[in-house]
Amino acid sequence: MNFSLNFTTRNLVPRLHRFTSKIAVDVEPAVISALEDATLKPRKHPGVVRPNHVELPKQLNDTLKRIVGDHPVKKLVHDGQQLNAYIKSRHPPPTQDEIENKKRIIIEEVNAKMPLDRLATLDEDEAERWRRKRELEINKRLGQRIYAWKRIEYGAYESLVYAIARGAQEYAVLKRVLTELAQRDEHFRPRSFFDFGSGIGTGMWVASELWREHIFEYYNVDRSREMNEISELILRDGHENKQIALRNVFYRQFLPAIDTNYDLVIISHTLFELENKEQREDVLRNLWRKCDGYMVIVEEGTRRGSELVNEARQFLLEQEQEGHTVAPCPHDMICPRLRDLADRTPCNFPISYAPLRLGSDSLADRHTSLYSYAILKKGSQSDSSSSWPRIVRPTLVRSKHAICRLCTEEGNLQEVIFTKSKHGKSAYSCAKVSRWGDRLPMSLGQPQIKPESKESEEPPVLA
Repeated sequence: MNFSLNFTTRNLVPRLHRFTSKIAVDVEPAVISALEDATLKPRKHPGVVRPNHVELPKQLNDTLKRIVGDHPVKKLVHDGQQLNAYIKSRHPPPTQDEIENKKRIIIEEVNAKMPLDRLATLDEDEAERWRRKRELEINKRLGQRIYAWKRIEYGAYESLVYAIARGAQEYAVLKRVLTELAQRDEHFRPRSFFDFGSGIGTGMWVASELWREHIFEYYNVDRSREMNEISELILRDGHENKQIALRNVFYRQFLPAIDTNYDLVIISHTLFELENKEQREDVLRNLWRKCDGYMVIVEEGTRRGSELVNEARQFLLEQEQEGHTVAPCPHDMICPRLRDLADRTPCNFPISYAPLRLGSDSLADRHTSLYSYAILKKGSQSDSSSSWPRIVRPTLVRSKHAICRLCTEEGNLQEVIFTKSKHGKSAYSCAKVSRWGDRLPMSLGQPQIKPESKESEEPPVLA
């Protein structure tokens, strides 16, 4: 709310002008009818995204423990924690423009400390030493301020650490994302699956759970041969000679040159491993050409991860012009969080999961991971619920009202304070039980600003 205080010249009593912002909502008629008939509970309205908590299936849990073998558990756990911390702190490689901009600022700083006009007072040898000293100072400062990106190399041990430290987490994230895809398109029956940067195979685990009877080919690409080997070992339940339960599973270290299309294409936790923007665009362009249905992009829910996901989404929508966004955005415009350069908040979502426990390494049964993602569909839009607003931060439930921060179909961030009296029982019931990441089955009107004035002897209180 916005307040302004006007004072009269006679008594200096503050006059309060309160501007209330009311946003009309229009709940889906089918949802209203189902809620009124008690055939639908508010907690199960069609905008709710499941699951909220994910545990590894027992078979996978046992297999991950089995492949540990004789490796010391404490060292595995310690190295896994370090790997997780490093991955969460990663930045993409700096662009040449970023390097040049920082170098220009540093040169100005060094010029103030070591002015070039001093060279005129020095002989040739002293001037050369002065120039070298300046160059060393510039390079030192540049090295301190430029992110030292390097690709993570996964050998046999590093792949095992990755599987133990991140298997449960990445499985939970992909279970949440792909389950939403399955809920949004109940008629989707993928016959083929392609995963670029497949790692230990978490995408394949989830896809096989959701569509096992339909998928006849799983194609996994990861540049690490050892990562591919451990992925295949997990499919064999940790026994090298056991037969793989899935049909037609293939592994490669590079993108295939053949023009085969796939119904479901995934690139998960991989964009940080590509050495520059040009390579990211080349990979995305190749994957989009191979896509015949849906493409899923997933990264860490950090600011940088969110930027990479949205960069990829925007590139495909603008350059390829053959698809549209399914999730999480209810629009195809630039992410409103990234559009505001002053806002450092990432577009991300939480998932609760049960970590893999080796011995007594962890006493916590629940961990939470933040992730950023985008689901794109090739072809025409067929989802009538695509414009429903998405809750992008925790819902605040207060006395007789609920506050939802939403991303809208206009490509804006909008806060709506839902009450039963203003928005109706159905809208209020759905809003107060919805969580961060859910959608609201309704459309939003434009904010209506209505001034109200009243006299008060008390100063205004901002809630």
